[in-house]
Amino acid sequence: SIPRASSVSAANMTMGSAGTISISRASSAFTHTLTYSFGNTNGTIATKTTATSVSWTPALSLASQIPNATSGTCTITCTTYNGNTNIGSKTCTLTLSVPASVKPTISSLTSRIDGEVPSTWGIYVQTKSKVKLTINGAAGSYGSTIKSYSITGGGYSGSASTLTTGFLNNSGTITFKATVTDSRGRV
Repeated sequence: SIPRASSVSAANMTMGSAGTISISRASSAFTHTLTYSFGNTNGTIATKTTATSVSWTPALSLASQIPNATSGTCTITCTTYNGNTNIGSKTCTLTLSVPASVKPTISSLTSRIDGEVPSTWGIYVQTKSKVKLTINGAAGSYGSTIKSYSITGGGYSGSASTLTTGFLNNSGTITFKATVTDSRGRV
């Protein structure tokens, strides 16, 4: 019989988590080299393996290939060898997802006292102080970019990286919440 290339299959995977690639060997004498292609990058998963089941953990850095999406299509190529003879290749595709842990970050939120209160007091005075809040160090993750900002609190809200409130009319503790959303829609 004419030797034929083995087939390959794999379920959808998440970057940073192990998945399994299955090889249906056409002959027990064959070995297989597995490679992947995702976006503009590619690499080798296994070289001339005799295994019919290969574990692969797609690197988190692959997320950089899809800065505006939470998943993409990965192609796995299985090249079959009989000794050193290349019998041929077969491919399969799977969806590679960016884990929920990959999201944008904020380093700090600064505030400043102004109005008629001397800064040396170091306090906010009801109806006398304002707050200027600035989102600092907002950064995407693995290639994503920041698309939108939100600052809310004390009865004020804004959709920019900086919010200057009017006079603070509430007493007690006033909590402000800063949110950034990246190009993947992650918050």
